Amino acid sequence: MSVLIPCQCCGHMLPKDWNWYVCNQCGLRVCPHCQCKHAGPYSTGGFKCSRCPNGYLEMKRQ
Repeated sequence: MSVLIPCQCCGHMLPKDWNWYVCNQCGLRVCPHCQCKHAGPYSTGGFKCSRCPNGYLEMKRQ
C-alpha cells in the first residue's frame, strides 16, 4: 500500500508515488490539477514556484 501525502495547494491526499510537481528549490509539492492554480507571493499558477523567488516546478514521481 502506498503512503498518502497532501497536495500543498488543495490538500487532497494522494499517493507519494503520484505524478507530483515539485519545486527544484524549496520542495513545494502540488498535484497536476493544482499546477495551473497554485498561488503565492512569487507566482500565480504555471511552472514558476509560487512560494520561492528562484524555483520552478518539475514533474517528479517518487
